[in-house]
Amino acid sequence: MSEPLIEIVETALSRHPCEGQRWLAYSGGLDSTVLLYLLADLGVPLRAVHIHHGLSTAADAWQAHCERVAASLGVPLTAVRVSVDPADGGLEQAARRARYRVFGEVLQPGDQLLVAQHGDDQVETFFLRLLRGAGALGLSAMAESRPLGRGRLLRPLLAAGRGQLENCARERGLAWVEDESNRDQRIERNYLRASVLPLLRQRWPLRQRVVRAADNLREAAALLRDLAETDLAACDRRRERFGESIDLARLRQLPGRRRKNLLRGWLAEQGGSAPEARHLREALEQVAGAAADSAPAVVLGGRVLRRFRDRAYLTPPLPPAPAEGDRSWRGEVPLDLGGGWLLCPGPGWPPGDYRVRFRRGGERAHPNGRRHSQTLKKLLQEAGLEPWLRDLVPLVFRAGAGQAPLAVGDLFVCERGLPGTLEWRHAGPDSAICD
Repeated sequence: MSEPLIEIVETALSRHPCEGQRWLAYSGGLDSTVLLYLLADLGVPLRAVHIHHGLSTAADAWQAHCERVAASLGVPLTAVRVSVDPADGGLEQAARRARYRVFGEVLQPGDQLLVAQHGDDQVETFFLRLLRGAGALGLSAMAESRPLGRGRLLRPLLAAGRGQLENCARERGLAWVEDESNRDQRIERNYLRASVLPLLRQRWPLRQRVVRAADNLREAAALLRDLAETDLAACDRRRERFGESIDLARLRQLPGRRRKNLLRGWLAEQGGSAPEARHLREALEQVAGAAADSAPAVVLGGRVLRRFRDRAYLTPPLPPAPAEGDRSWRGEVPLDLGGGWLLCPGPGWPPGDYRVRFRRGGERAHPNGRRHSQTLKKLLQEAGLEPWLRDLVPLVFRAGAGQAPLAVGDLFVCERGLPGTLEWRHAGPDSAICD
């Protein structure tokens, strides 16, 4: 039974070469156990990652089992404990989000995470999304490969069925763990698997039909993404210090269905999740239809849609407020400001004894070229800095030189003849750390 599965896995790996480290998401269950042994048969260099959700009394035993099996095959294993909050979309969804956060953190650029989802999982996913009212992208089900964190996720078993994996495991005498929650039919996927799909399979070849439908829908979804890209470019899409922005007037000229498609595609590109159609519509109404002097902020798909100066901004959630107090800085290497923000010395910036802090209220500054000092609040408004970033801008002072800032982020300097520049940036997943 192993030979056809080995061919399936080998073909998938050849279609998706890996430039970095390959990882296996290893739960200890049947599917990931079979994939682990198939990869060992192929001699694929591999590391495994096991997520301890803490949801079962047997979770410690499952981790110990995974450690023993991985060690017997010479596969290094990293075990990570996570905290699952059922308020985060329900227990099943919260557990998924928790483990995928870890997967995204583990992967380095060029790495690949192998997961053992197979063709019958694909069928279940298709029907779950159909019953939840998904569109073309959702109904295209699970792609064989997709971006994840700084690497990629690969599902090399999508061409196989659960029965093949079960037969292979029994033929080889493999040991795996059984998650008792898989028998709980209060969980939608389990109910479909045990009570609905077996009846449909009696009449139709479900896996083949779903694969065909998913392929067609994936092509339709790709066309919608292409249209979203075209419309984003036509709306003057622009990279910002934090997130991206588009021109609201041009957005309003698009038909409603294309505005929703644009926002859906924009969210996907920024790493957000797919929201429901009504949430898209409500978000667009709040931002595109708001008064010119308003500043709405709508949480959507894990991102935030905002408005400022006739532009719509799509940003990650803001980091927590920075800690109070001064930070010492020599001006020689990037300073970590917290929340992913960095202050970097630019070419020619002189090393020295600096203090860096954030706004406390009431500050004044005297930028070069101005006759008088002005309130920092007014200067930031004139500089066009987005309102949601104004409490995050770093103020640079010379140590022991009074209360007048030497520089305000990379927006302006306040000392005549000061050489060099500064760079204030957010080091997101697509950003390089300051050189």
